[in-house]
Amino acid sequence: MAPEARAPQQRRSREKYAAILRTAADLLQTVSYDELGTTRIAAAAGVSVGVLYRFFPDKEAIVRALVRQWWEADVARIEELAARPPQGGVERLLEELFARYAERFRHEPGYRNVWFHAPPGSWTEDDGPGVDARIADHLHAILTGGYGLADTPETRLRTRLAVELGDHVLQLAFRDDPDGDPEILAEGVLMMECYLFAPLRHG
Repeated sequence: MAPEARAPQQRRSREKYAAILRTAADLLQTVSYDELGTTRIAAAAGVSVGVLYRFFPDKEAIVRALVRQWWEADVARIEELAARPPQGGVERLLEELFARYAERFRHEPGYRNVWFHAPPGSWTEDDGPGVDARIADHLHAILTGGYGLADTPETRLRTRLAVELGDHVLQLAFRDDPDGDPEILAEGVLMMECYLFAPLRHG
């Protein structure tokens, strides 16, 4: 198992921990993943390398901590939608959902660099257990509560698969275009709507 970051408890230490993560993400806007190192991060964050190593054993632990933050923010995005009354139709809902997650690639410092250029295995599902399932649960509740989707085991499975597919569509849209290919994003909305509301096999 890879070494883990050690989240601090004291306020000043938490501030340094957060500054290291923020600095690493900002650096990834201008340097390649391979060029990023703990010495460079520490200098830019205004802390000693020794302080950095109190919290993070290596660069990979910093990246995993960033990924965990991003995944928790992903859940918060769908929670915000779930907390409000339905607005418009299903297409509008899914367009907003895609737009919210597209913002990660466009504006979250370091996100696109890590997602497309970090070595395979830099993070695992253990760094964000159940994130896709949590997002799917919220989306299913939104669709059944205000958009007429039946609440059945089949629609729960479809919602889980739709979330997985939507994630791949977003990656495809932003892989070669930092602004996101608008045609791919639009097709992703259509794909999810058609799949989620297709006739049930066991209805």
